[in-house]
Amino acid sequence: MLVLTLFALLTAGNPAPEAPASDWKPLFNGKDLTGFYTFLQKHGKNSDPDHVITIEDGTIHLYKDAKDGQNVVMGYIGTEQEFGDYHLKFQYRWGVKKFEPRYKLKRDAGLYYHIQGKDAVWPQALQYQVEQTNVADLITLYGFHVDTWLDPKTAQDKMPAFLSQTQGGKEYDMGGKGIAYQKHLAGDHELDGWNTAEIIAKGTSVTHILNGKVLNEAKNVRLIDPEKGGDAKPVTRGRIALEIEAAEVYFRNVEIRDLSKSSANPSK
Repeated sequence: MLVLTLFALLTAGNPAPEAPASDWKPLFNGKDLTGFYTFLQKHGKNSDPDHVITIEDGTIHLYKDAKDGQNVVMGYIGTEQEFGDYHLKFQYRWGVKKFEPRYKLKRDAGLYYHIQGKDAVWPQALQYQVEQTNVADLITLYGFHVDTWLDPKTAQDKMPAFLSQTQGGKEYDMGGKGIAYQKHLAGDHELDGWNTAEIIAKGTSVTHILNGKVLNEAKNVRLIDPEKGGDAKPVTRGRIALEIEAAEVYFRNVEIRDLSKSSANPSK
């Protein structure tokens, strides 16, 4: 049954079927940050003197006490453990407030995964973008590369748009020493209120899902040292982190299920 469930994800944009409730395990327990650590600008690891992070009613509330427009620190809430071969899901909704240094920009957050090495405000990782109108964009950071598919009409754009191979997408190598972006499958898929975001990471393939629709996919996730170059190293696991980026946002129901016993790969 699990093989058939994952196989249904072959065509981007199709609804993603639900897994049995018993398969899911909470990453966030709804009460505290057990299993996580925090990393914030200026303050470093596990120090939050500005009270950026509040836990209330089973929800992580970011910037609850900050005043609209004030200058704030950014960072993330990361897992102490590394994960590979998993299906992750979480829910988010936007608050009202925005802050400097992003006050005039779109509300922004995200989820980092496959984080490698030391902590940094923008770590060496892949990212599921959570930004208004850009949710489920794929971002590679600092040496990460993937093979993915773009809409040929957007091939010359700074941020090309994803289009599945079955729909005529053209395969290309995305990534490099800095930060590279691929926009999600065309369309407005974000809802008012709570949204459900999902990531499937199986082997060296990844899939981004929003509200049940597959919006981005990639394969051959690999890392090339951004300073020294050299051979590409396949990446199949790493830490996971909820991004904190100068917008009031709420996260809840952060859950994960193990795919290591399945040979199915949703991106192939």
